[in-house]
Amino acid sequence: MKRVVLVTGASSGFGRLTVEALADRGHRVFAGLRDVRGRNAKAAAELTAYSPDLTVVELDVTDQAAADRAVAAVLDDAGRLDAVVNNAGMIFAGPVEAFTDQEAARQLDVNVLGALRVSRAALPQLRRQRSGVLIQIGSIAGRVTVPFSGLYAASKAALGSLTEAWRHELAPFGVESVVVEAAPYPTSIGANGAFPADAERMEPYGAALGGFVAAITTRSAEHGGDAREVSDAVVALVETADGERPPRVVVAPPVQVAALGSLSQAAEETARIVAGDMGVGAFM
Repeated sequence: MKRVVLVTGASSGFGRLTVEALADRGHRVFAGLRDVRGRNAKAAAELTAYSPDLTVVELDVTDQAAADRAVAAVLDDAGRLDAVVNNAGMIFAGPVEAFTDQEAARQLDVNVLGALRVSRAALPQLRRQRSGVLIQIGSIAGRVTVPFSGLYAASKAALGSLTEAWRHELAPFGVESVVVEAAPYPTSIGANGAFPADAERMEPYGAALGGFVAAITTRSAEHGGDAREVSDAVVALVETADGERPPRVVVAPPVQVAALGSLSQAAEETARIVAGDMGVGAFM
């Protein structure tokens, strides 16, 4: 079945791979990019030429009005919206102490509030249709936090919590919510990442941070994986029949998939027990 899909952060990385893969499958795809006449003009032109089923829309996820306009443009063109892929994101890497509150706010603004804004713009239509799915591109960092990724991990954990809330709250309207928990893959997010600007606060952590970066770089070179595994997972979710999508999909090496699967199973059971004891189990 041909779906109408809006993907945020589609200029590169998982977003770029996802819109191209969806178009290849014959879906009607809207690629959300910011600054399409400036820094992303080249990407916008390439995507426009890629497929007649792919349309670029201006979308800055840090602006609610821009999110509203983008969703309105999709509806004006296609008349409906079946899936929103909240992919736009960035990463601040480094010791938590070294980040200013402004830097922390920027991390959360893009990764968390960005998904909230776009979903807020789209949900009235999805509820009217009584169908549709929100797909968040999360991270295994949202479940397992390693050093020097505290801000990024916090943003992805928050995104996972939003996904869980949407899953319960939207179920009566026939709308689903899923988070794709991806392992680190070779995309542009790392190259476009940011370190703390406060060099004085960074200095005591220098040796440890250097060792951490060297270790994770070596491991990534050995087991880098193919980022298309993530876009393939998103395409599969878009094409899955309504009502049959899982709440979480882990895209990672087998050892991590198994470990996080056990964690998710335990979390689901814990949620049922706690919600039942709170007297709100019927709302889960």
